[in-house]
Amino acid sequence: MSMSKLIVFEQQNAQAAAIDIGAQKIFVSWDGINAHGYSTFTVDYQHCIADLKKQKIKCVCMEATGVYWISLYEMLEDAGIAVCLVNPKEVKQVKGRKTDVKDCCWMQKVFSAGLVRQSYIPSGKLKELRMLMREREDIIGMGTTYVNKMQKALELMNIKLTEVISQIHGASGIKMIEAIINGERDSEKLLALCHQKLKENKAEQLLKALEGNYNETWLFLLEQNFKMYQLHQQHLSTLDKKIEEVLDELQKGRQTVKSSYRIKPIRHHKPAIQDLHQKLLNIYGVEANCLPGITDYSLLRLLGEVGVDMKRFPTAKHFVSWCQLAPSHNQSGTLNRRLRLRNGSKAGQIFREIAQGLINSKQLAIGAFIRRIRGRKDSRIAIKAGARKLAINFYNLLTKGKAYVETGVAMYAYHLQEQERAYLDKLAKKHGLQLVNLNT
Repeated sequence: MSMSKLIVFEQQNAQAAAIDIGAQKIFVSWDGINAHGYSTFTVDYQHCIADLKKQKIKCVCMEATGVYWISLYEMLEDAGIAVCLVNPKEVKQVKGRKTDVKDCCWMQKVFSAGLVRQSYIPSGKLKELRMLMREREDIIGMGTTYVNKMQKALELMNIKLTEVISQIHGASGIKMIEAIINGERDSEKLLALCHQKLKENKAEQLLKALEGNYNETWLFLLEQNFKMYQLHQQHLSTLDKKIEEVLDELQKGRQTVKSSYRIKPIRHHKPAIQDLHQKLLNIYGVEANCLPGITDYSLLRLLGEVGVDMKRFPTAKHFVSWCQLAPSHNQSGTLNRRLRLRNGSKAGQIFREIAQGLINSKQLAIGAFIRRIRGRKDSRIAIKAGARKLAINFYNLLTKGKAYVETGVAMYAYHLQEQERAYLDKLAKKHGLQLVNLNT
């Protein structure tokens, strides 16, 4: 009978422990063999930290489980213990053998061996900004629910505003809805509340759309959802004031940077923050408005997710991979398998949204690039490729100060033509042929 051998990992992180976090209990292992359980009350966290110090633990690995990790993470940092937060997918136990005790022991082994990747957690005010911006996005999503309900109430009364104006929660739409709730039924008077451009271009359509079959119950539903929408808008305003305070703290002590590009308009969900452009300019230290499709609001969201220090990414490829925008490659033998596109990265999702907005651009080179990829591949792949280009330019701007220069669609088409011509020349030489220019 052959003797079993104990497989030992090479130790990279000395004096390391791992914590498996749950809602009611946490399990801690500092030797990879035994696990110690603690409750999730603050006093028990303090006992856990005291025990870690007794064992002379200098660094701890734990999974990013919901929001349960945040409180313990901050307490460990305050106690001077370095924390490595990891994606739970990367430290999964063997299937069929998963328990909290085995999980923490396994994590301790792979963390000690340096086999896990640390998630980026911003520090100080950047951490607060990230939480505030994510909260803002959640509030916007909640408000959209009540916009849809207002739209439903209008459709029940056959008021076809959604068929004429792009959004009923714009300035003109809100004024008309408020007037309808207050008892106004005259289409001409409701039309007078609209923006001048709407009155000039869509007056006849709006008059028809505002002729509805009014019903007291549907009006009641419209009023209740309108009130809830207004409540969310007030919440957003309060949130914007807090975000402005955080930005003021972040720009303290930084050099004032002069703007050299035109400020791009923010079409949707514009934050009520005074001098937002200048604040972001001072924090980033470079003019990021040169990047196509990126507005001050995009930069504000990226600031919370990425920060301004890109030293943790050695190259642009590392940054693109972290954003989950790198081309996927899954090969087994001669078979190339297609994988589902991942949208787990918040920063990557922001770049995708920007690329989505550029797909129909007739003047920007990146819009032509996305359309060319879409002609050969799936739309999602094309958007991902465009987002990757944006992420690379964003990285180069922050690390090298290399500003993006827009060449236009015509120049992009010219470069493609030159590439095709060079390829044809290469093929012609290979086969002993000569190209003839029929245009001359």
